[in-house]
Amino acid sequence: MTDTPGRRIRRLFEEVYNKHDFDRADEFFAPDYVNHQVGAAPGVEGLRTWATMMLTMVPDLACAVEQLVEQNDRVLVHVRWQGTIGGTDRPLDQLTANLYRLHEGRITEHWSVFDYSALAALGLTPPDQTAQATGTPDWDAGPTQQENMRLVRTVWDEVMHQHRLDRADAHYRADYIQHNAFAASSGEGLAGMKTFFAGLFALAPDLVGDLTQMIAQDDLVAVFCVWHGHEAATGAEVRLHTSDLLRIQDGLIAEHWDVMDYAAVARFGVPPTS
Repeated sequence: MTDTPGRRIRRLFEEVYNKHDFDRADEFFAPDYVNHQVGAAPGVEGLRTWATMMLTMVPDLACAVEQLVEQNDRVLVHVRWQGTIGGTDRPLDQLTANLYRLHEGRITEHWSVFDYSALAALGLTPPDQTAQATGTPDWDAGPTQQENMRLVRTVWDEVMHQHRLDRADAHYRADYIQHNAFAASSGEGLAGMKTFFAGLFALAPDLVGDLTQMIAQDDLVAVFCVWHGHEAATGAEVRLHTSDLLRIQDGLIAEHWDVMDYAAVARFGVPPTS
C-alpha cells in the first residue's frame, strides 16, 4: 500500500528519529529539501548535523507524535521529545510543531515551532522563530473543512486582532476545552478563555496574532501564528511563534492544543536594553 503523506511522516519519526537511523534520511527528504527553521543548517546534511548535536547531548532521545493533521501535500504534527541529558539524571521534555510539504513521497519543505525553554539546560540560544517564511491556506478541501478554515480566520480577525472578546461567544462552545495548562489556569470553558485573553491584551494592548500557515482535516484546523506587540508596562517588544490546533464542533471551536516557545514567553516583563 502506497504511503499517504501522513503515514510517510509517521514513518519518518518511527524509523529515522526514534531509531536514530539518519543514514536513511535521503529516503524521506528530497535532494532540494528546504528547512525554514531559523538558524538551521541547510538541506539533509543540516538535518544530520542537528541529529548528531542532539544525540550527543541527549543520547536516549525519543519522540512521539501526539497530533497529526494532513491536507493534500502538507502534514502538521505536534511531537513530544523526551530523554535524559547526557552525563546527568536530568530529563528533557520538549514539544515541537512540524509542518511538512511532500512531493512524490519525500519532504521538500519544513516549518517549525520549537519550545526552546526545554533546551536552555543544553546551552542553546533560542532564535527568532517568527522570521520563518509564510504560506497560504490550501482551499482544495471539502465544504466542511473550508467552513472551518473560514471560522478560524474570522476568530483571528475579530478576537486576536480587534480584541473583540464579546465576539468569542459566537465562535466558541461554552464548554470549550483548553489543553494549555498556562491558559487553563484562568478558568474553565469559554469564560476562562475570555479571562485569559483579557489579561493578555491588558499586558500588551497592541498585541495581535497573524496567521502564517493553515491546514485542515476532518474537524481539525491547525495554524502557525506570529504574535507581536509591545508590553504596556515596559515598552518591550513582544514576539512569539505558536502552533494552534483547534477542533471544530457544529460550527464552533470546541477544543484547543498548542505548541509555543516558553523561552520567548519568559522574556515578557524584561525591560528593553538601551
